[in-house]
Amino acid sequence: MKTSEILNILQKDIHRLIIATVDEKGHPITCAIDLMLYEDDTLYFLTARGKSFYQRLMSHPFVSLTGIKGKDTLS
Repeated sequence: MKTSEILNILQKDIHRLIIATVDEKGHPITCAIDLMLYEDDTLYFLTARGKSFYQRLMSHPFVSLTGIKGKDTLS
């Protein structure tokens, strides 16, 4: 499966993902995000500049994503 196919599935079929970032102490923090758009091999989501999530993204731009499609982890 190509990267473009995976990104398209994430946005169109799964849409809501859990994204993991780290705080200023290096501790992991997760939150749910909605993928708003997939275009030109790029995923887009929104967050406010005043939120701690935004600050974590700007300080540590590497993230981990989890998306689950189905009723449970095995479907």
